[in-house]
Amino acid sequence: MTGSPTVNGDPVDGDPVGRDSAVDLLQGLVSIRSLSGEESEASSWLVDRLETLDLERCRVDEAGNAVGELGAVDASRTVVLLGHIDTVPGEIPVRVERSAEGQRLYGRGAVDAKGPLATFAIAAARLGSAWAREHDLRLLVVGAVEEESATSRGARHIRDLFGPGSEPAACVIGEPSGW
Repeated sequence: MTGSPTVNGDPVDGDPVGRDSAVDLLQGLVSIRSLSGEESEASSWLVDRLETLDLERCRVDEAGNAVGELGAVDASRTVVLLGHIDTVPGEIPVRVERSAEGQRLYGRGAVDAKGPLATFAIAAARLGSAWAREHDLRLLVVGAVEEESATSRGARHIRDLFGPGSEPAACVIGEPSGW
């Protein structure tokens, strides 16, 4: 598998998706309050960022999910990278602290699950559209809404896009749990 070249996570030959872009994406996303049912600002912000990362067909869908795609719509295989953009109530001031292991970002949603969501977006951007088309793959990055509530509205909406016979080849869930 090849993607955009990096050295120690930094871009090479003009790759716009280096470490700084990844950190900015995560810190920006964590900085936006997005309680379940109140995700519209975060979804819109993420869609704007997905566009700057050169994902295709970026939009806020009917459920309120942030969605970015790579590859042909009619590709032979689809992979969904599903994270969630909502958080539970509570205040954790957004801050970066240095530790013996490096820098650590603190804030509501940094681990559950804006961190995995940002990772999905950066990974997709590093692979790029040409890679997806070369491998006949449609790749969806989804920031789902209302996962922290009983409705799971965003994930259910994405599930319902795929009827019998058109199921994704894989769906990777960015959730820090034992499941």
